[in-house]
Amino acid sequence: MFKKLLYILPFILLGSPTLNATRLEEYLIDTPTAKVAPIRTFSATSRIFSDGGLVSFFTFTPFDRFSLGTAITLEHIVGTNEEDIKILPPSLQLKFQIYDGSETWPILALGFNNQGFYYNHDEDKYLQKAKGLFLAATQEIYVEGLIANYGLNITTDGFEFEKLHSFIALNYDLTNYLDLMLEWDNIRSLKTSRVNTGLRVYIAEFFALDFAVRNLNNKAERILQIKYNYTF
Repeated sequence: MFKKLLYILPFILLGSPTLNATRLEEYLIDTPTAKVAPIRTFSATSRIFSDGGLVSFFTFTPFDRFSLGTAITLEHIVGTNEEDIKILPPSLQLKFQIYDGSETWPILALGFNNQGFYYNHDEDKYLQKAKGLFLAATQEIYVEGLIANYGLNITTDGFEFEKLHSFIALNYDLTNYLDLMLEWDNIRSLKTSRVNTGLRVYIAEFFALDFAVRNLNNKAERILQIKYNYTF
């Protein structure tokens, strides 16, 4: 257990935020928003999922409207199981905000994300394909604090493009400290789509915890996400 703790610490404990904290989020649970964090913003999200797995996303905004990053998955690292720890190849995360939006039109962004979930070692592929190439839109609808995020994506297995899907998500600012999230993801057919829901709890402007359930309409999976955002 101590050995596993040594592995996990660098991916979760990333030091104290410095200078200006930002609350801007580029992703909800599995779906992207069309927003890009301010320039020189570093973001880190660590997701603990089933079977003792951990995936950590690291993103930086080197230029205005453009962010890039990577994600690293570690299997069998959380808990007391005796399985060998496995580190999977890193993935690529890119997003470019192409339109700032208006009172009528949403914010628009193009992005790429080839981080899949549930890696099958026998077949050497992810059972849940990555978001891949996506076009995302974000806008406030109906009432203050209710944000719609929706778009189209072409799933990928690594860098091989596969099928066209869509997604739609809502997040609502319940209070200054709580956000409710609801997603309908991977939409191509009712059988393959996934319904996710969760609650984002802001401990501080730069630090939040996500308590979420993925795939409610099939085999539900509970996850915990730890999120840091700060601007240098």
